[in-house]
Amino acid sequence: AFAVAACAAADLAEEGWLVSFGIEATAPETGFGYLKRGEAISDKAFRTAQFVEKPDLERAKAFLAEGIYAWNGGIFAFRVKDFLAELEAHRPQIAAGVAEAVDRGSEDGRRFHPDADTFAAVPSDSVDYAVMENTARAAMVPADMNWSDIGNWHALYEALAADESGNSVRGAGVTELVDCRNVLVDSDGPRVSVIGLEDVIVVVDGDDIMITTVAGVQKVGKLSGAVNQ
Repeated sequence: AFAVAACAAADLAEEGWLVSFGIEATAPETGFGYLKRGEAISDKAFRTAQFVEKPDLERAKAFLAEGIYAWNGGIFAFRVKDFLAELEAHRPQIAAGVAEAVDRGSEDGRRFHPDADTFAAVPSDSVDYAVMENTARAAMVPADMNWSDIGNWHALYEALAADESGNSVRGAGVTELVDCRNVLVDSDGPRVSVIGLEDVIVVVDGDDIMITTVAGVQKVGKLSGAVNQ
């Protein structure tokens, strides 16, 4: 499925489109952005009518029911010259900063190193905000495939093998689970003992300990230390 989408995206990119992969939405996820499908370009591709930020649950359910929204997988296909032209048009400060970093860069055999200090001073922005939401040449190809960005602890849990009770343990720490179901423990050293819990995630990283319900994983970013980590 990915190969089919990639070939369709490559064909579009050759025609000057800037392409996003729209992952077929199978659940009302609130942790992903969405792409709204616009008019058909071909039997395998559409214009991107709208980029939508992470919705609340009710809005995500409405997207799923409408059937023309896909998860924004953050996977893109475009020709370099087309992307640079759009970057120069919509984020000229970024384009100029990167160009300067290249001009001041150095070659090391087959490697090229942009000037680190110059590059570090370039304003930071996502591909979506800087280019994809502004270009008139945004397209999307549907990709109906198993996919996860493993962007939160529950997504990681779902990607790991679990025992017959749905529990998953990883890391170097010793873990003991008693009467637990659907629990993830990730410890880098300290012993962790969990009794009688369900749908809970425990993470131990040095002196830092985080415990959350599955329902709370989207709020991890609100913790005071999350930005620095």
